[in-house]
Amino acid sequence: MATYYVDGSVTSAGGSGSGTIGDPWVKTNDLIQYAFVQIAAGSGAGSAGDTIVVLGGTLTNTATLDPTAWLAVGTNSRPLWIKAVNPEIIIDWDCGATQFVVYPYEAINFAGFRFYNFSDAGSGLYPFPMYRNTAFINCVFDGYATQHYGLISLSIYCGIIGCKFINDNRYNSASSIRGYAVQMSTGVFKDNYFETTSTSGTPYYNFAFGGVHIVDNVFYNTTQYNNGHVVPTQGSRISNNTFYSNSVTKMPCIYNPASYENGHIIDNNYFEGWTCGVKSSPNRMCLGWITGNKGYNNSDLFDSTLIENNTTIYNVNDAYFENESLLESGLIDPANKDFRPNSLLISKGFNTQKKTIPTGLLNVSPVVGAVNGAATATRMRDIY
Repeated sequence: MATYYVDGSVTSAGGSGSGTIGDPWVKTNDLIQYAFVQIAAGSGAGSAGDTIVVLGGTLTNTATLDPTAWLAVGTNSRPLWIKAVNPEIIIDWDCGATQFVVYPYEAINFAGFRFYNFSDAGSGLYPFPMYRNTAFINCVFDGYATQHYGLISLSIYCGIIGCKFINDNRYNSASSIRGYAVQMSTGVFKDNYFETTSTSGTPYYNFAFGGVHIVDNVFYNTTQYNNGHVVPTQGSRISNNTFYSNSVTKMPCIYNPASYENGHIIDNNYFEGWTCGVKSSPNRMCLGWITGNKGYNNSDLFDSTLIENNTTIYNVNDAYFENESLLESGLIDPANKDFRPNSLLISKGFNTQKKTIPTGLLNVSPVVGAVNGAATATRMRDIY
């Protein structure tokens, strides 16, 4: 894998540099596009993929990124990483109110950026219409600058890890509809913080996941929508998340509609401020296992159709696995965005102890809410 370097802190109208750490490529606008062209024009892309390291400054797009030139000297299956030089530093990336990247290209990955100034005219009206084998790691998606229908549309084998979504501004004036914040088919959505705050338009769902492991996230909702906050399709695992809503009008959180199937495992989540934590349409098949979830200030933790649809709601005489509605909040100060567990939630199973329960949920870490079971791992709800 070849590694190239760019520096967004140096202005150059036409672009210059050799792509080395001592002489990085520089260009005032469209620096990453310039790097694509330079790699293709030089010795060519690495046979195992390439990494473009951003040393500093700000990136600004004036047109949609098009990796065609880079791909022309290799294959569409090798990975491309575009990342900040220091994982502790987030580099600003102005998307220029254009679609971020030409669709479809695969295996393009990003780490360490704050994206903003999104477009409302991308593929399917999503500013980030990414394809398969794509990852966003330690990025910030800041929607303050421009309204946009949706945000991220991913295909299969993708990951969004350690990201923060703020200033939700999803809305399309032509349709008066707010699109998905994230839609993804197979992959991982982990250690993220999402604020759903847009009040424009009418969304049916905020997230659509199919076969995705949704774990250790904080979902903070202040607005209403038609059907559900999260709609999981076939075979998703929803574990160790905190779902908090202070919307005036309560809505369902996880919703399994009539158009989708079964096979989900929903365990060790914390729900507060919803009509119900998990809702299912009538005549649906079994959702799978639902165990170890806690909640407060919900009309119900689960709706009655779950039992009618043969869903296994697993309760045993054990504080860690019992689905339970609490008498008070399990969070320290959620109104001021402190989503850490208080002593009540800690006593109900906020721990990293391993236990074994019947087939279907083996060796689960019965933590409650958005906390990674690894003792050395960053706990996202302590950050946000």
